[in-house]
Amino acid sequence: MTRPEMSGRQRVRDSMTESVRRIERTTRGRVLNIEPMHSDGRDLNRVKVMDESGRVRIYVDDPNRAARARGDDD
Repeated sequence: MTRPEMSGRQRVRDSMTESVRRIERTTRGRVLNIEPMHSDGRDLNRVKVMDESGRVRIYVDDPNRAARARGDDD
């Protein structure tokens, strides 16, 4: 594995860690799953969160902007 590949993977992991922290802090929910995704030329994180009432929601977090809810996932 070359050095640039490692730094790219580390960057994705760091981005995901920050997304988890930001989503947990803003929603007060529990992150169930996070996965990287690519949309409109941007690297994003799709985050599945269970809120205090047990409802599961999907958030799309752009590491360069604030997270926004996309909808419910039953």
